[in-house]
Amino acid sequence: MDRIRAVNLRLNPEKCRFRVTEVAYVGHLLTDQGVKPDPAKTAAVRLFPPPEDKNGLLRFLGMTNYLAKYVPDYSEATAPLRELLRQDVDWCWLELHTAAFTKLKELIAGPPVLRYFDVHQPVVLSADASQHGLGAVCLQNGRPVAFASRALTETESRYAQIEKELLALVYACTKFHHYIYGRAVTVETDHQPLVTILKKPLHTASARLQRMMLCLQRYNLDVIYKRGRELYVADALSRAHLPSTDQAEDMEEYEVMVVDVLSSHRVEELKRETLADPLCRRLAEVVSAGWPDAFREVPRDLRPFYAMREELTSDSGLLLRGRRFIIPHSLQHYYMQQLHQGHPGLEATKRRARETMFWPTIYTDIEREVSRCAPCNALKPHQPKEPLQLHDIPDLPWSLTAADVFEWEGKEHLVLVDSYSGWFEIDRLSGTTSATLVAKFKRHFATHGVPQQLMTDNAAYFTSREFREFARKWDFCHVTSSPLYPQSNGLAERAVRSAKHLLEKCARDRTDIDAALLSLRNMPRDGLPSPAQCLLSRRTRAFIPMTKAMYSPEVETRVQMALTQVRQSGKAYYDKSARPLAPLRAGQTVRMQTKRGHDRLATVLGTAPQPNSYQVQAGDATYVRNRRHLLQTPETYVPD
Repeated sequence: MDRIRAVNLRLNPEKCRFRVTEVAYVGHLLTDQGVKPDPAKTAAVRLFPPPEDKNGLLRFLGMTNYLAKYVPDYSEATAPLRELLRQDVDWCWLELHTAAFTKLKELIAGPPVLRYFDVHQPVVLSADASQHGLGAVCLQNGRPVAFASRALTETESRYAQIEKELLALVYACTKFHHYIYGRAVTVETDHQPLVTILKKPLHTASARLQRMMLCLQRYNLDVIYKRGRELYVADALSRAHLPSTDQAEDMEEYEVMVVDVLSSHRVEELKRETLADPLCRRLAEVVSAGWPDAFREVPRDLRPFYAMREELTSDSGLLLRGRRFIIPHSLQHYYMQQLHQGHPGLEATKRRARETMFWPTIYTDIEREVSRCAPCNALKPHQPKEPLQLHDIPDLPWSLTAADVFEWEGKEHLVLVDSYSGWFEIDRLSGTTSATLVAKFKRHFATHGVPQQLMTDNAAYFTSREFREFARKWDFCHVTSSPLYPQSNGLAERAVRSAKHLLEKCARDRTDIDAALLSLRNMPRDGLPSPAQCLLSRRTRAFIPMTKAMYSPEVETRVQMALTQVRQSGKAYYDKSARPLAPLRAGQTVRMQTKRGHDRLATVLGTAPQPNSYQVQAGDATYVRNRRHLLQTPETYVPD
């Protein structure tokens, strides 16, 4: 009290206790007779139940033997118990065994075995989980500082083994929070897959593991693997745990993983078929009980899952690999058709599968399914790719768009595509007048916004006065491609090809074109998110069930970088077989390409607004042509 007055410390009477004989403080009891261990940190040992068989006694002696070098007269204390382990002695627990058992517990739960915590010494946590309990011990220099154990709740007992082992780590860190917070700590576990999964990105784990891993983020942990037969203390405590579920309430947020899927009918069907599938039932049992340590001990039909065992979880009748559903055999053909809805290519179908579902032979099955698809095989391209033409990489969705008109089945269609996301719209036209096209563009611009730039070809309906007036009023820049050079509007030309293929494929197998568009807009592109994610910052609901978290909005910030990498990669590949053409100067004579070849002489007037294009004069007419259509010649141009 004198010291409190000297430093002018204010006390709250409601939070103070005066004239007590002992106070618990950081694992110690400060008493009028000196410092003593806090009974709370030794309860797991003091209440350790007597063994019921030789295996139970072996586990207890394994724990005490680990601490034997700190126990005085250890051999003498354990002699009555070791007699019970002889093969010629039947199990018979007597009073002398109870006395020896109790004495051993007192020895390892107090000085000199139990040491006081030293803030200057390194800390090691040892944690383990059994089928029904958790055990943990805090060690310094091989000697225990505190013991802990508890029973699993009914919900926790149904966890997969890897989830129980991670729960043991969370329990140990939470129980010994005051010892480890703010310092580097080594954590020992006998579950090697746990070490691997803790090194992987957080989003690759299941939701339940993610929540527990987030709880561990506050600590500076170095998790290491230690064989089970060397994890003596934690293993014994987890098997002979206290009946209490103390701190389980604190873990309530980790107990339940709710699979919020919007397509409930499909989820219920998936649950029924998973429970009815023999392979899935055996897999769920192994996931819950724990995988064997050796590959050869795994049942032959489950061996394809062994390499990914740390990612597998079972919950509410569903099997998951991370966030992907494991599909039973009876539903694999149906979901194969859903993956190929809209007839994407082989790699696009695989990318869609990688984020939604899994079974061991899924990629082989996809290759077989796509290779047998009649519409895809009927419309495989036989011509080489169109020449690559690079445009500026947009930095915002719907800022750079391109459009073109094409004919299919005798009907005119308009395609409008966004360079940033790859999202394209298809409209059937009643006519090809400027007024018709302006009406279609207004509807799309009202939905997605007015682009900064629209690129088209030089058709009359795009170069009319009415269309120019539309561009002025709606405040966007209208750019036309080089005449007779569709490659300069390659974005629209590629969208036209995709649209034609989509219409033809859907017509051949009589599928819904709108359903196909919905599927394609959710299809991840090579190295890029799906068009829906790029344009709308979210996935849209389709025909494949996904967890609710996958529908959450998320702004994609890596699209421009990914687009740049993809296009630069394509340019590097294209340039291997290309050569640069020398620029032209005004007054230079050239030959202009027509349908019959380079058969017209012309003279260069200067550069044109279109990229890599020039204005040339041939006779009395002036033309705009791309550099590839102009052949240098030493001839002298003579006007007609």
